[in-house]
Amino acid sequence: MTEINREHLRAYLDCPLDDLEQELALYDLTSRGPAETWNKVAAAVRVWLCDDWGWCRARRENDFAELYDLALAVAVVLSRHIAEMPLDADECLIAAILVKRGMDRFCGC
Repeated sequence: MTEINREHLRAYLDCPLDDLEQELALYDLTSRGPAETWNKVAAAVRVWLCDDWGWCRARRENDFAELYDLALAVAVVLSRHIAEMPLDADECLIAAILVKRGMDRFCGC
């Protein structure tokens, strides 16, 4: 597991979602934009967060009142799978995108 850069995570959370998605697209020079890049990442991330971690259950068992706390928890889970990540993207970037998009929506809770 990698060490989470908390300042980096806070900075991402301060950015608009569109900017974050554009930055993610920079990790995949073969994609035709942010949506295509996100689709390359989403399936694996969904398994790790929705199935393995069990977000729909975890949200009831933990206090994620602050977006930062949620993003940190998501980044920690993603950091366990950094070697398996479809793109060499920063787990903090992906965590910020997920939090801004909505974890319940992403996992179908």
